[in-house]
Amino acid sequence: MTRKPLLILLMILFLTALQVQWASPVEGYDADNINALSPEVLGLYPGVLIVFLLAVFARRGMALVRQAGICTALLAVYWLLANYVTFELRVASWSTFSTAEAWLHVLPVSIFSILACGGAFFTTTLFILRQQR
Repeated sequence: MTRKPLLILLMILFLTALQVQWASPVEGYDADNINALSPEVLGLYPGVLIVFLLAVFARRGMALVRQAGICTALLAVYWLLANYVTFELRVASWSTFSTAEAWLHVLPVSIFSILACGGAFFTTTLFILRQQR
C-alpha cells in the first residue's frame, strides 16, 4: 500500500474513534452490543470506501479540493449515523425513545464534534493529497 492511502486510512480510523467517543453519551450502555462500537470496526468501513473513492477521483482528474470535500461530506454523514447507532445501543436500548426523540438527542451533541473532526479531516486530506511522492 502506498503512503497516501495508508495515511488517510489511519487518519480516518483515528478521527472516527475520536468523534464517536466525543459525541457518545456518558450514560450506561447495553453490554451485549458493545462489540459493535469498537473504533476499529466503526472506522474501517468508511476508510476503505474513501480510499477507493479517492483512487477513482484521481483517475478521473478531479480537483483536490473537490475530492477532499466530497470525502469529508460522506464521512460526516457516516459519523452522524454512527452517533445515532451508538446512542441507540447505549441509551435507547434500555429506555423508550422514539426515532424523532433519538435524533433530537443525537443532532445537538454531534454537530460540534463532526464539524471539528470534519475540518481536521478536510485540511489534513488536502495536505496529504497535495504532497508529491
